Parts: sequence; structure tokens; C-alpha cells
Amino acid sequence: MTLKEFISKKVRDFSSEGLKIFPADFYIPGEATSIVLPSETLIIGNEFFGTCEVLTISGNSFCYADSLSRAKYLVYSARQKNRDIQIPLNEKDIDATLKGYENYLCSLIRQIEKEYKAEFSDGKDAHTVVNKIFRMLNLTRL
Repeated sequence: MTLKEFISKKVRDFSSEGLKIFPADFYIPGEATSIVLPSETLIIGNEFFGTCEVLTISGNSFCYADSLSRAKYLVYSARQKNRDIQIPLNEKDIDATLKGYENYLCSLIRQIEKEYKAEFSDGKDAHTVVNKIFRMLNLTRL
């Protein structure tokens, strides 16, 4: 199997299994507020006086989040087509939701690395392979 075939196979495997959806599969119901996200991908910008700027991929400012956790929540949520999301009001709920999702992403990374090392004995390009697979699946680990 070539590297390109391995990457394509993993993308197909994950796609057919169905990836978990953030925040729906990780959100702990509680008090929340509704936010409408832009249709563009979001990224975290600079921190200003304790708040994090959240930008669209084209560089336009979307909002200022009052914590890095809240900014990450928005960035992860923007991956979905549903632009109207619920974001918890309680910072602990945001952190718990993020922790669950980031643990899930880490488990995907470990699985890819394990299978890559089993297929390619040198295992030296595992990080690059994980990045390519995540990019093709539109996943981000902040």
C-alpha cells in the first residue's frame, strides 16, 4: 500500500463510520445562548486584554470571545453546516464539552498513528499523514 492509498483508505473509513459532530455529540445540556455563525471557516486571532478575537478565514473579525475555551468552541462549531449553535453560558460546561471533543480527536490521532506504523515500519511521517487526513475530513485540533 502506498502512502496516498493509506490516506484515502483512512478518509473513506472515517467517513463511512461517521464522525462525531461537535458540539451535538459532546454538549452537556444546560443554560445556553444561541449564536449564528458565519458561513466561512473560523480561526482564533490575537488575544486582547483577556479576550480572544475570532476571525473568518478571509480575515474579517467575527467576534471577541471572553475566553480561549469559548473561542475554541466557536471554531470547532463552525465546521458544521448548521450555523445556529447553542453555546453554554457556564464556562465549566464549555470546558467539559471541549474536553470530550478533544479527547475524541486525540483517539482518532492515536488510531491513525497506530495503523500507519503497522503499515509503514519506519513511521517517520505519521504527523504529516495525520494532518493530511484531518484536513481532508475538515477536522481541526487546536
